[in-house]
Amino acid sequence: MELDLEDDDDFDAALLPENSWEPDNSKDEYEVEKNLDLLWVKRIRTAKRTLEYLVKWKGYDDPYWTPVSQQSCGALLYEFNQGANARARFQAMQAGDDHPRL
Repeated sequence: MELDLEDDDDFDAALLPENSWEPDNSKDEYEVEKNLDLLWVKRIRTAKRTLEYLVKWKGYDDPYWTPVSQQSCGALLYEFNQGANARARFQAMQAGDDHPRL
């Protein structure tokens, strides 16, 4: 394979396969459409609490509870958590509490 660097000096991009910009959606990965709710779950054996989200998966009808460790959509989690914190503060203000419980 020969490259004329004078015509295209961005030789790194020229060496990439044509479809390299497409997302690599393997059979083991699913796309999150939306986070609907959150829940703290206490594990019986370890007595640890873990955070789970009720996830609406793209292309599926029913939402599913998924541990936060199995999600890789940081922007959606951040957006949902910001909304959840705002809802908790609003509910605390309506109830007359000084400190919201998250």
